[in-house]
Amino acid sequence: MNIIIAKWCKNLTSNSELLISYLKRVNYWWETGKISDEDKGKPRDEYIEQIFKYLKVNRIICLTGIRRSGKTTLLYQIIDRLINNGVDPLKIVYLKMDDIIGILTNLRELEDIYMELFGIDIKTNQIYFLIDEIHVMKDWQRQIKYFIDFKYKSKFIVSGSSRTLLFREASESLVGRIIFINVFPLSFKEFIAFYGIKLSVPKINLRRLEFEKIRRIYLQLIDKKPIIQNKLNEYIEVGGFPEWFKIRNKILWYRLLSDDYFTLTIAKDILLIFNPRDPILLNRLAREIAKLTTERFSYLGLANKFDTSKDTIRQYIYYLSSSMLIFIAEKYTKKGLSQERSPKKIYFWEEGLRRAITLDQSIGKSVENIVVWHLIKLGASIDPTFIPFYWKNKYEVDFIFAVDDVLVPIEVKYRGHVTIPKGFIELSRKKILFDKAIVVTKDTLDCKRYETFEVFFIPLWLFLLIL
Repeated sequence: MNIIIAKWCKNLTSNSELLISYLKRVNYWWETGKISDEDKGKPRDEYIEQIFKYLKVNRIICLTGIRRSGKTTLLYQIIDRLINNGVDPLKIVYLKMDDIIGILTNLRELEDIYMELFGIDIKTNQIYFLIDEIHVMKDWQRQIKYFIDFKYKSKFIVSGSSRTLLFREASESLVGRIIFINVFPLSFKEFIAFYGIKLSVPKINLRRLEFEKIRRIYLQLIDKKPIIQNKLNEYIEVGGFPEWFKIRNKILWYRLLSDDYFTLTIAKDILLIFNPRDPILLNRLAREIAKLTTERFSYLGLANKFDTSKDTIRQYIYYLSSSMLIFIAEKYTKKGLSQERSPKKIYFWEEGLRRAITLDQSIGKSVENIVVWHLIKLGASIDPTFIPFYWKNKYEVDFIFAVDDVLVPIEVKYRGHVTIPKGFIELSRKKILFDKAIVVTKDTLDCKRYETFEVFFIPLWLFLLIL
């Protein structure tokens, strides 16, 4: 027994030394008092303002998003803002959990180590702990709950790539104590800003559309349209991962996306966490979904294609959705709920990644995919339980934006001549109430009335900027 205890103490000492060495290395601002420009990256003010608003209340903040969407950079930007706001750099602690698996097994160890380093009590002092990739740590939610239950003044900001897993685990122990913020790849507006192109574009409320307001914005931007269109073409090709701005070479970028981003998402965010029985099937399914983007599918159809069970396909799609690699749109009905047997529409979360692993250059598919994830980002910012819908009867409507009992049908027609879609007319005649609808066009700006509703024709570049 004494030998076992001695071994345990030796390992604990060794791990503590490793952890102290790691903390000193990654928290370099303890020495320099500032964040490097490389780590700080380009500001994403929309997220930073939201995070600091929630820091004022006693809540844990959890950033979720697809791998490489910019969560780590946001954590560095938070640290930079805290230091600029006068917080002592020694009171800001960053660690990345997948760097120290097996070294740190309980967050309470941080309390002793931090006291050893600085002699500061984290219970009575407001220390900011920023923990990246928290989902790889077992029972993370119960460990953080300890600090909340015992009234520690310290603040916790965590991040993770497995949204569904984080939400499920947190709902067990942290209900009412945690705020989830979805971090998306760059929107087109952010993509433009990352190039240093300054555009003053007010947001439009989709639930209260005014054509004259949209027309005024169009006229204000018309002189910048050539450069906006140029960047839009690039955005469609390379997508919205921020690291593009370090690479700026499409061949190398596609290789990095397919060999690194896609592989890491499958390996670290799905295989490591969920441990599926057939990793090869999971990989094949993810690639097939990338090809199916914007199309309708059924679990049974995919099960037959891959010669497996419907339950396996359903489970694996859940894993892919949890990692934020894909998302599913339900068929809309008057009650707002589709039947389980109704086909779904499937979307790949990031267009550059989709193109890299499929080499599919279909402009129509790309544009619809980009429009839909911008709409999902908007919907989630209004209602965390937002559900994307589409409509299908004799005709189809690409997307139904439904929030707060207001419904806006949206169709993507990226071509020259466009007319009022037959899907809108059918939707109206099925007594599904709406008074405004949108057609996202290639270059048409117009507004037409049809019986009980108006249709706004808005160019893609403008539509993405005003969301």
